[in-house]
Amino acid sequence: MGNKEFYRLAKAYDIAFSDRDYITECDFLEWIFNKHSVCEESKQKYFLELACGPANHAREFVKRGWSSIGLDLSNDMIEYAKLKDEDEKYYCEYVVDDFVNFTLPKKVHFITNLMESISHITTNENLLKHFQSVAEVMVKGGIYLIEGTHPRYFFPDEEANRWITKQDDFKVEIQFGDPSDEYNSITQLWNVTTGFKIWENGILKDKSESKSYHRFYLAQEMKLFIELSQQFDAYWFYGNSLIPPRELDDSDDSDSFVIVLRKK
Repeated sequence: MGNKEFYRLAKAYDIAFSDRDYITECDFLEWIFNKHSVCEESKQKYFLELACGPANHAREFVKRGWSSIGLDLSNDMIEYAKLKDEDEKYYCEYVVDDFVNFTLPKKVHFITNLMESISHITTNENLLKHFQSVAEVMVKGGIYLIEGTHPRYFFPDEEANRWITKQDDFKVEIQFGDPSDEYNSITQLWNVTTGFKIWENGILKDKSESKSYHRFYLAQEMKLFIELSQQFDAYWFYGNSLIPPRELDDSDDSDSFVIVLRKK
């Protein structure tokens, strides 16, 4: 699962996505939960962020009165997330595990899998196992939200997907995808080029390039997997993260694939 080399330098990864508005994103997540969940009233609500990375969403939920758990395959990411907890004085619980097969000692009310991390699940069997793992740690009526890739972007761009982010004395360049990446039309797997370059005070400090397999799910096949799993009593597809969101469609105002599932 995943590509540990790509996430080796957790601070660089955090900087690369630092332009995301985590407060606004969590406003949307809470809106989704309040609209679609049918959980019994609880004195304490539990939030689980799968593939949490630096756990920025999980930590924001702690600030909002939830108890949060961050799960990630990378121990480096978890250790970095704990440092951010100490810095901000808001604390999550953490689990180092594969999000296909995982367990928790407690049931949670809300689970998210953001930033297209679902693409790391590359087989039908593992996606169904993943849905089972999610359902087993969730209370009845709880919500699972997946941020996937809009089906419009199933095929790669004609240019390499690179971006640069600066923070203080650091500059980070991230690459995720190249037009030369190989695609297997039978397995539906992209062998995606991933890498980073890190500069500190204008000096190149580290760089890496590697390959990892990803699968992007289309709307109709995702619908079928949800129904096959038999773990959820309702689901919704949205095309953006606005409040209220637009239903998934092929318009320009629909540019992401937000999947919302409710536990039976």
